[in-house]
Amino acid sequence: MESEFERLRKKVENYPSASAYNRLAELARLNGDSAEAERICQRCTKEFPRNGQAFVILGEIAMVAGRKDEALTHLSAAVERDARSYSGHRLLADLYSERGQTPKALHHLRQILHFKPNDAPVAQKIEQLTKSTGVANEATKANPILQPPTGSVERTLTPRSLAALSVKATGPVDRSAALAGLCAEHGVKGAVVSDLQGRVVVAQGLPDNKAELLAAFATEITSSSANALKTLGSDNVGSWIVEAELGSVLAFKREAQLTLAVLAAPGVRAALLELRARQALIDLGVA
Repeated sequence: MESEFERLRKKVENYPSASAYNRLAELARLNGDSAEAERICQRCTKEFPRNGQAFVILGEIAMVAGRKDEALTHLSAAVERDARSYSGHRLLADLYSERGQTPKALHHLRQILHFKPNDAPVAQKIEQLTKSTGVANEATKANPILQPPTGSVERTLTPRSLAALSVKATGPVDRSAALAGLCAEHGVKGAVVSDLQGRVVVAQGLPDNKAELLAAFATEITSSSANALKTLGSDNVGSWIVEAELGSVLAFKREAQLTLAVLAAPGVRAALLELRARQALIDLGVA
């Protein structure tokens, strides 16, 4: 049976379009072939030079590979072509923030508020950066209705899950806030972090019963996948995705034995969520 990737590849050859190229590149990434995804995007940028999303995908690939300067170039090209590229501006803000270039990070976050004025996590990030630099937060003042997202649920940490979390030297971790950026992504319905026993460490955007169900599901899939991989001489499960007609579940695991599971709508791009998920786990203090 012909795969979606092969069907789409033929479509691109016969009826090329920017959106088809973008999807083909994402499928290549999901198949673990980042080099092929890069080749697809590079071809797309030649045929559709105004397609900003192809540059976002190239930027994401470069970021995951640790090529930060290259990522900066691609993402800058993305927002130049599409001023309303949410992913482009968010990733650029992250890169500049990492480099200590706060004014540039703030610029890209404020660009988002021009076309998504009620984005509470972005406003919250602006508030954090402006407080750290002592600059007045005019963007948030201009949007007084912005409030931190609701629907966050937090569980008492067990001794095992407490051992899995390390508090950074800069102070205590706001666990629920760590998921805010991830849950603000388009199409994300909610997220939960669970320990080895499937117990909820922290969740956002999900009712209590659904958070517990998703945590148990993610832990069971991760454990079963690890056991299956042992037959191949490895039990390292970094991430997985289960797709269905009405949506998908994506999970990401770190060395500290915590699993972060994301409930997403159909068509949500796993590549960007992977970056957000990793950052959320880092914000939680997971080594």
